[in-house]
Amino acid sequence: MKHRTANILLLLAMPLLAQAQTLCEHLRNSGKVTLKQDQRLETLISREQKVYNAASRIQTNKSGQQVLSVPGFRVRVFSGNNQTASKNEAYKIEKELTEYLPDLQTYVIFRTPNWRLMVGNYRTMEEATAAMRELKKKFPVYGREMFVVKDDIEIILN
Repeated sequence: MKHRTANILLLLAMPLLAQAQTLCEHLRNSGKVTLKQDQRLETLISREQKVYNAASRIQTNKSGQQVLSVPGFRVRVFSGNNQTASKNEAYKIEKELTEYLPDLQTYVIFRTPNWRLMVGNYRTMEEATAAMRELKKKFPVYGREMFVVKDDIEIILN
């Protein structure tokens, strides 16, 4: 008797369960979201991505030479995020380095929020690491902050 009652209740509950599932599915699929955004955002999103080829990566460096910008490595000698003090420190260290090593290529770069002093244009990690070791020997006071970083480097074309 108990089994019959359970079966009857189950048979009565099946249509209700099916209706509940159908209702949930309907509610899940009938939701509507309206997105309102500034037209300028749509313009930015729909722009084509800039295609980089060799010609677009040719630039003129601070010495007036034409250079090709390619992926490589540099030695980061200094980095600081105090706006004025870090900028001054980066230029001070750059001056000190170039007094002793005039052929050393130096780059004082601001990448929010840091001022950085990078040196060299090295194609491989090994070249950059060897240069960093030499710099640490010549300028041990800055050695703790020096390390090799990936960066776009300049290959002189002229």
